Amino acid sequence: MVTVTEILRQGMILGGTAAAVYIGLRPLRQWVARREAEYDRIFRRALLLDISPRVITAGTALTAAALGMLFYATLDHVAGGLLGAAVGIFLPHALIRALRRRRLAKLENQLVAGVQTLASGVRAGLNLVQSMALIARDGPAPLKQEFGHLLREYEYGISLDEAMNNAANRIGSSDFRLLFAALHTHRERGGDLGETLDRIAASIREIQRLEGRVKSLTAQGRATARALAAMPGVILGILYLIDPPGVVKLFIEPLGKLIIAGIILLNILGFLWIKKVVAVDI
Repeated sequence: MVTVTEILRQGMILGGTAAAVYIGLRPLRQWVARREAEYDRIFRRALLLDISPRVITAGTALTAAALGMLFYATLDHVAGGLLGAAVGIFLPHALIRALRRRRLAKLENQLVAGVQTLASGVRAGLNLVQSMALIARDGPAPLKQEFGHLLREYEYGISLDEAMNNAANRIGSSDFRLLFAALHTHRERGGDLGETLDRIAASIREIQRLEGRVKSLTAQGRATARALAAMPGVILGILYLIDPPGVVKLFIEPLGKLIIAGIILLNILGFLWIKKVVAVDI
């Protein structure tokens, strides 16, 4: 028989849950809107892929729900479910940003050769737009895709300066901003375009050399971050070889599950902190 106390307790739980959902609904919508705007910038502008941000958001929600249930079933604790849901939310976002960084690195590595192609085209008697068409036709991907998109905007009636500004904002690279800013200045003031392009190529090459030097100097810090991130798992494996029952208790006892969740959380925070420290922007 259901008692009055039980009914009141269930009512309080239901009311608290409804209040929490009502209070958190607006911030959740704002957070989802920001994420969808970022996905739109990454896929449709940075990666030039016609993928709806809502599809990515739905996939992220399904991933978070699946990992949340998996972690809850594995750890048999609410904290495990929350941890799994957090991993499901941030893992797709991290993968998408990694794809963008990888594409950006390819673009920057191909830029010096692209500028040299522009300079060769200009010296052969072509104008700037025709020289860009050489890259859009014969250049390596993804550089040819970016210049092809730039030229399509120009063909649709956008001025070349505005198309170059759109490309700089879309790519998000300081090297490309330097190139397009120099071309914009040259179009306003004139001069020898071939010589200007040679100086731009030399400047970008020197900047990339310095960036490579910085990466080599911070390589030890990044290796340390990866080692520290892997260390808890290694230690857990060693402890399992020494005392298997004690390690199993961590995944069975409520306190052990809480300790495991705390270790994972602190490990992720430490890895991100070290990664931020060694990230030097020149």
